[in-house]
Amino acid sequence: MSGWLTKLAGGGLLLMLVVSIFLGGYSSLLSHRLELARQQVTEQQKTLAQQAGLIAMLQTQDTQNRVLMAAQQQREQQLRQQSDIYQRKYRDAIKNDECANRAAPGAVLDLMHQPDGTATSTDHPVTP
Repeated sequence: MSGWLTKLAGGGLLLMLVVSIFLGGYSSLLSHRLELARQQVTEQQKTLAQQAGLIAMLQTQDTQNRVLMAAQQQREQQLRQQSDIYQRKYRDAIKNDECANRAAPGAVLDLMHQPDGTATSTDHPVTP
């Protein structure tokens, strides 16, 4: 019987050795996976930090654009109001002016429609 116990004890040791090797390999695999997961987390944190920086920059630019847009709208409103005032003053100034109520000669109209103020047509000669 002692041979049988010796074989059983030897088999148990062999089994424990195999289990120990298996657990060591499994532990090494888990350790490697843990290191990869940590690296991935570090990279994701860097990416998130970059994205947060970009978002902050875009928010700042959006705020600046909104301020500029509000200023532009205010300037346009002031120009419209100023134009309305000038048109009203002009109409008031010419309402009793006989010359202003007459149609301009064709040559004058041609000159007014030219971008540089020069006439290109000889159809309407200017008379002094």
